Amino acid sequence: MVARFCSQTLEANAELVYFHGSFMLLFCVLNLVFSVVATLGNLLVIRALWKASSIPDNLKKLFLSLAFSDLAVGLFGHPMFAVVIAVMLKMAANGNNNFDFLCPAIFTVVYFSLFMLACASFFTVTAIAVDRLLALSLHLRYQELITSKRVIISLVCLWLASSVAASVFIILPNHNNTAVSVTGFLGLFVTTAAYIYIYKVVRYHRRQIRNQRQLPNARAMELKVLRERKSICNAFLVYVIFLAFHLPNFCTVILLFTDKLNTSFLVANRATVFLVLLNSSLNPALYCWRYRELREIAKNVIKKLLSRGTIPET
Repeated sequence: MVARFCSQTLEANAELVYFHGSFMLLFCVLNLVFSVVATLGNLLVIRALWKASSIPDNLKKLFLSLAFSDLAVGLFGHPMFAVVIAVMLKMAANGNNNFDFLCPAIFTVVYFSLFMLACASFFTVTAIAVDRLLALSLHLRYQELITSKRVIISLVCLWLASSVAASVFIILPNHNNTAVSVTGFLGLFVTTAAYIYIYKVVRYHRRQIRNQRQLPNARAMELKVLRERKSICNAFLVYVIFLAFHLPNFCTVILLFTDKLNTSFLVANRATVFLVLLNSSLNPALYCWRYRELREIAKNVIKKLLSRGTIPET
């Protein structure tokens, strides 16, 4: 089964190298460039998140999980993909079309890692939406029910589920597009439903505040709702950006159901795969833009790096 997956993937990539060499070269260069961007950006964000005190503890753990998956994309996802394509382009330019040495080990490791990291990011965004929904709907019971230990257990299960999904993607090559589609649909459905419900709850709270403005604790209630709404808006923005970068890939996967070796569909799919990986470079900027404390910590770290030329001690 692994050998079949590898041969199918190798055939698709070889066709792109033969007939769309310029596109694949650009794809290779962009992956190498954004490997550096994603790595440095997420290292900076992880340090800032570690030191931040204004972000709720559970939300911080979820954001750290997302940042670590993005860091892994920068360290492994981008460069592995780029190196494999660069090797194939170099061999094709020299007239050597024997790419069999890439199977099964190299291609299996590359695609397993990419799919696992993509799933981890996707599931984490879904977990962030569910966490914000619970924080808004449970109120005071949230701290009692959603403990730090339970969040950590959930994150471990999330990464294990990502590994299982990646294994299914490799082991069932004739149904791997189905695996991508089902995983994507379920994640999008849960996340979208959570934010729709959150929107309804926020509107309900706003009506409550307007109706109770004369009560002694009305101001405290209003401040609490405003803090919750800001946290939800920040999480929702992560979801919107994530959706914008991942939805095109799901569309190309659906196209590949009709013809796995259609070169136009394959080019579109590789372009959207790069968008999925590019999301890992954009998230650090998104964190620093939306959270003032993270922005200030990141600025201080950069200033110290520029002034001393060394990484400051934690």
